[in-house]
Amino acid sequence: MRTNLANRPWFWAMFGLALAAAVPAAACSVPVFRYSLERWPAEPYRVYVFHRGALSPETQKLVDRLQTAAGTRTTAGPIELAVIDVAGKPDEDAAAIYKRHESATLPLMVVCYPADLEIAAEVWAGPLAAEAVDRLLDSPARRQIAKRIIEGEAGVFLVLESGDRAKDDAAADLLKTELARLEKVLKLPAPDDGQWGDPVYDEKGPPPLRLAFSFVRMARSDPAEAMFVKMLLGAGPIPGSDEGPVVFPFFGRGRALAALAGKNFDAAAIEDVCEFMGGPCSCIIKGQNPGVDMLMNVDWDAALAGQESAIPKVEPPPLTGVGAFAKAGAAATEGDARTSLWQNVAVAVVVGVAIIAVLAAVMARRRRGSGSN
Repeated sequence: MRTNLANRPWFWAMFGLALAAAVPAAACSVPVFRYSLERWPAEPYRVYVFHRGALSPETQKLVDRLQTAAGTRTTAGPIELAVIDVAGKPDEDAAAIYKRHESATLPLMVVCYPADLEIAAEVWAGPLAAEAVDRLLDSPARRQIAKRIIEGEAGVFLVLESGDRAKDDAAADLLKTELARLEKVLKLPAPDDGQWGDPVYDEKGPPPLRLAFSFVRMARSDPAEAMFVKMLLGAGPIPGSDEGPVVFPFFGRGRALAALAGKNFDAAAIEDVCEFMGGPCSCIIKGQNPGVDMLMNVDWDAALAGQESAIPKVEPPPLTGVGAFAKAGAAATEGDARTSLWQNVAVAVVVGVAIIAVLAAVMARRRRGSGSN
């Protein structure tokens, strides 16, 4: 089972980012925050509605709302909906979920994390009611985060308040100071001349992008955010979350990076996050990047429809016959071969050193853990 990044110390999350960035061939000059916004669809949350027999008109209206949010085969929404009549024969997964709640009053709504995250914990379970559907699909904080991202901010930090006014204010003050500083000192990645082979992009440069960051404060006890709070905290334990506020950095289509709390929340961690968001994208599979998608009922494609893409369209090179490849291979010089060899050796050394560092850190942590028992 894949471990949720929110369960790991911040060091391990940022180490993974550093390792990914260590291989030059994998990077491009489109910043992470923009690439993820355009190219990383949010993973849908799984929503189950369990009932017995025919649906009442009131229940059908709620199911219709959920179905609308789920979208269609061609236009995916933020949820996947399964309406299960328990009088029939549910499939294995649905039956296992219902078994945990078989004494509950029907109709019942159960919300689960996206399947790809492999998180066994449920987000929420309770009676299917209008208020529950409202809180599942929307909330003021999520609306504000999405609005700022669509308007061009590279990242939005959510401060999930603890209720301790002094600690919550201190977290907000630190973010205010650091984000203002980082907006001035961090720079967007500059594309190399001719990197994309796109005349328009190479001549005019990418569409205007800016490294802007902000934060939103949210009370942990706010009833309107109850479902959102469960999404944020339900994926697993977050070290330090009981000691004060928890900060979640958001980017892309509502993707939250590793939670920052306790000793993992400081100026250095904030800078690491902002550098990642504004740094060059590795352009690799979304699942190999850190973060967990939060449920946001936003049509991201429609919101971006009127904006110019920051990602240039690159035409594939013409197909070349086998004979041409053979000639090109024969024409390769010994010097080119040596250069390629040394490049491969350099990458291997970087990866090897990184792996050794991880193993050493793990052993050190284990020794410290053994010594404290």
